[in-house]
Order: sequence, then C-alpha cells, then structure tokens
Amino acid sequence: MKYVLLLMAALTQLSCATQNASNNKDNNLKQLIQNEQHVYIENQTIDELLDFTSFFNTHLISEGVYQVNIKSSITFKKCIFNKSVNAFRKMENGNIVLTAFQGNVSFIDCIFMDDVNFRGSSIVGRTDFTGSSFNKSANFEELNCHENAFFNKCVFEESLRFQNAFFNQKANFMNTKFYGTVSFQSSLFNSESQFSAATFYKYADFTLIDCRGKSLFNYTEFMDKADLSHSIFLQDFDFISTKNKTTRFNSCRFLGNVRFNKMEVSSTLSINDSYFLLQTPEIDIPLEKLIFSK
Repeated sequence: MKYVLLLMAALTQLSCATQNASNNKDNNLKQLIQNEQHVYIENQTIDELLDFTSFFNTHLISEGVYQVNIKSSITFKKCIFNKSVNAFRKMENGNIVLTAFQGNVSFIDCIFMDDVNFRGSSIVGRTDFTGSSFNKSANFEELNCHENAFFNKCVFEESLRFQNAFFNQKANFMNTKFYGTVSFQSSLFNSESQFSAATFYKYADFTLIDCRGKSLFNYTEFMDKADLSHSIFLQDFDFISTKNKTTRFNSCRFLGNVRFNKMEVSSTLSINDSYFLLQTPEIDIPLEKLIFSK
C-alpha cells in the first residue's frame, strides 16, 4: 500500500510539472512578444491556443476593423501545435481583429493539428512555412506578404483559402501537396509565382489572379478541375509537363512567352477568348480535348 501511495504521489507531481511546463512556455512566449523580443522556439509541443490578436491592445484602423502590431520576429521550427493558431479574430459584436507583423513569421517543418487562420495579416519580413503540415483548414485570405513567401514542401490536408492575397516578392509553393479544395481567387503576385511539381487533388481556383512576374507550373498535377480563367500574366508563363483533368484558361491575357509543352489532359483544356500578345503556343494534345475560340 505504501508503494502504491508513493507511485500515485509521483504521478501527480509529474502531471503537475508537465502542466506547469506547458503554461510556462505559453507565458514565456507572451512575455517575449510583449517585450518586443525575438521569438525562436524549436522542437516543442504547444498544447494551448496560440492567438496573436490577444497579446496587445487593439487599435481601430477602419470601421469595424481593429489591429494589433507585433514587432517581434516569430520563428518556430519543428514544433507541434495541438490547438489552433490564430492571427485573426471575430468579436461577438461582429468587429474583426487583424495582426500586423513587423518582422518575419516562420513556421518551418511544423505540424498544425488544428485550424490555422492568418486572414488579413500583414507580414513585413519574410514569410516561411516551408515543410509544414496543416491537418485542418488553413485561411490566408487577404494575406499581405511584403518580402518573399515560402510555402514549398507543405502539406494541406483540408481546405486552403488564399483569396485576395498580395505577394510583393516571390511566392514559392513548389512541391506542395493540396489535398483539399484550394482558392487563390483574385490574388496578386507582384513577382515570380512558383507552383512547379505541386499536386492538387481537388478543385483549384486560380480565377482572376494578377501575375506580374514569371508564373511557373512545370510538372504540376491537377487531379480534379482547375480554373485559371479571367487572369492576366504579364511575363512568361510555363505550364510544361503538367497533368490535367479539366483545366480552364478562358478569357486570360498572356503578355509574355507561353509554354504548354508536353501536357497530359484526361478530359478537356479550355482556352476560350484568351489573348496571346507574342505568339499562340503550341498545344500538343488531341483536338477533341481542346476547347478554343476559332
């Protein structure tokens, strides 16, 4: 009986120590950010909700829209987040809170077990999610990246939203797996956009995108419908050795060199009412799979 009591006491102490360690990590993170110190955390498991909108008092930037400013550079490497990670919050009265990051935001080789929401965030420094896995939905709508943005080698298990995002420098989504529906509708890529060797397993919405640098989709696989209609590509557009089911480029404007070489299309490729400034590209697929205006 004595040994049982000792064992129970030891387990209780261990449980309390683990809980205190988790709370200390969360408190230390909050203190670092509130003291405007840089954050670097590696090989840790974060068990609590990470809400960047709660670290500072909000200030009004427009009617119904508030913002918090975070001056610290944020870096997590090989960490696991068991709860959601938020830089966006909707209040009970319908007002919203956004987050402005003055430094870099990096989550490298991390695992997100719950939802991730950076809707409306502004990131002045580097944005880096290289090699990270998102097990639930991810929302980056209206994200504003001032420097290079890296989402290469990521895995998105569920829906991903990038509508109306702005990438001022390079955007890299190379070798990324998209298992849920994806939307980049009305996003602006001010420099090179790199989607080569990516795989889209469900519907991919790239309608109304504005690409002002090179656009690269070489060796990309679209397993379901992909729609890039009503988009503009100001520089070279590479769509070489892609695999497609049903892909649409209706009413697009191509102002640079366009390459559609070595495509595979299982259903149809549509380029109705599209304009090619330099030269209409050769598309070596069976004519019955090609839909275009004559």
